[in-house]
Amino acid sequence: MKQDSTRYATLTLVAILLGAAVIRAWGLDWGLPFPYHPDEGSILFHSLGFGTGDLNPHWFRWPSLMMYVMFGSYGALYVVGKLAGLYSAPAGLVRHYVSDLSWFWYMGRVLSAAAGVATVWVTYVFGRRSYGKAVGLTAAAVLAVMYLHVRDSHYATPDVFSTLLATLSLLAALTAVSRGRAGRLILSALLAGLAASAKYPAGIAAVGTLVGLVILWRRGRVGVVQTLVILLAVPVGFLIGTPYALFAREEFTRDVIRQFTMVSTSGVAQEPTSFAAGLGEIALRTFGRGVGWPVTILAILGAALPMSLWGGALRRRSMGKHDSPTLAGASGGRAIAIWYTVAVLIFTSLLTVKRATYLTPALPMIAVLAAVGLRAVFARMTTRPYRALAATALVVAAGAYPSVRFVSALGTPDTRTRALEWIAQEVAPGTRVAVEDYGPVLNPTVRQLETELALGSTAVGSWEGPKRDLNRIRMSVGAERRPQHEVYRIGWGTEAFKLPNTLEPSRLASAVDSLGIEYLVLSSKAAPWRPMMGAAAPRNPAGQEFLDWLGEYCVPVTIFADETAMPAIDRGRGRSFHNPAIHVYRVVRRAAEPAGESAGNPAVDTANDSAIDAATPAEEL
Repeated sequence: MKQDSTRYATLTLVAILLGAAVIRAWGLDWGLPFPYHPDEGSILFHSLGFGTGDLNPHWFRWPSLMMYVMFGSYGALYVVGKLAGLYSAPAGLVRHYVSDLSWFWYMGRVLSAAAGVATVWVTYVFGRRSYGKAVGLTAAAVLAVMYLHVRDSHYATPDVFSTLLATLSLLAALTAVSRGRAGRLILSALLAGLAASAKYPAGIAAVGTLVGLVILWRRGRVGVVQTLVILLAVPVGFLIGTPYALFAREEFTRDVIRQFTMVSTSGVAQEPTSFAAGLGEIALRTFGRGVGWPVTILAILGAALPMSLWGGALRRRSMGKHDSPTLAGASGGRAIAIWYTVAVLIFTSLLTVKRATYLTPALPMIAVLAAVGLRAVFARMTTRPYRALAATALVVAAGAYPSVRFVSALGTPDTRTRALEWIAQEVAPGTRVAVEDYGPVLNPTVRQLETELALGSTAVGSWEGPKRDLNRIRMSVGAERRPQHEVYRIGWGTEAFKLPNTLEPSRLASAVDSLGIEYLVLSSKAAPWRPMMGAAAPRNPAGQEFLDWLGEYCVPVTIFADETAMPAIDRGRGRSFHNPAIHVYRVVRRAAEPAGESAGNPAVDTANDSAIDAATPAEEL
């Protein structure tokens, strides 16, 4: 009977992991070859830059561990490509990256998806060692289909990778508590430091290490020297993944301050501006939509249960090495899961910018708490196990529904891809087009790429050496692509062809006039005047000012709307990187005729030529 139970649990776990892999692999190529998720470039651009031999990223808004991991994968790709005759030198890999970044983006997404599946397995192990196989399997099944975790597993960002490291740290802390071995806390601390080195907030996993340390200290199983070693292991783990935090302290301090200032004091209009609004955002959007109300309610129940109900019929001594949880393991697992989840929630609630991804590291423990709550609810149904199984299936199915909708929507062309195809067919090459952030990726002219290079743009990274090489290749690739347009980015790009920020509509209107812009391509995700997408009147005078100008001087040409009904987690236009509504307008009237013909603007051309002449020597181009 015990052997049959073990075989059943193993087969169930394999099925859960396969399901987790399928739902995370489905749609991984979304949007490619266009980098529609801007945060993915923050990792991948700098990873490629290490190929110059400079391992200092010179950019610490995010830590460096995942950059180094991706650099290793790019190195493996180069070796394989060279053996296959695809690359003769590293420049060939760079050219491949710039001409078609699909494989490079895809490799980053595969890493996230694999980390997501691995996190499901670690969650199972945590649940099994704390409360038994039933809770472990339930927790794994819940996390396998949890929408927020599935969504972030499709992005080449450090959120899911850092969550894996944080969960491994918590598992090591649990092992230390259940077996009474303080040495495992050193591993837990190192993993917490590595988690922070993948993404700073994931370092909260050190709370689990501290909980384990307190428990073992009270049992007299850890001394002063061991405590100091454990505490020191956290920064050591961080420096292993982000060594230039020590070797480039000035750059590191500057960027970390900028990053945490942005998320803690941001006044950006689309983000919650009050503590109460932020808590409501977390409760209604992140938990209600990203986690699911059934799982959220069960997790609250699991956290609130008294110790006597945690783990049901726990035995005070183990029946085997791992098969049956101990009471010490259950109490330790309960403390680690609750305190760690609370710490993540407190950290997120204190930030002005409250994004769903900041809660991703807490999802495995939320799944464990939900599994405990579900088991407690059906503890009296042990004589009818199929009822508990049916209830578990319903909870998992409820969590899987938005995830399946999401990955299904990934298989449809993005609104920006559809808009790009329309522009390529309907807008003549050389036409001056202003494109808002999160709009389609138009191919600029070689002259504009030269200007970008001359001005030292940071659009492809913040290091000096590799960006010149990348831009040089971008120019040659740009010459091969058709059609090319005079592309002006709204709120992005180099000063030579950047329109004023969208929050200043009067300046934007003036720039459109003076530069001879013929088309405006506006995105519902980037525009602060989102009412043009069919909502209520603008709340701010600047938005209304722009709408008045838009209605008087421009005519709508076409709209590319989201037809997928993809589930949204964050508020308003939110942090969804998929299918913003794209509105195309044609400028038909100007407040003052620009100098020159619409096909060219001598004043702008002269300014751009001057910028190029004043830049680095011609051989660097």
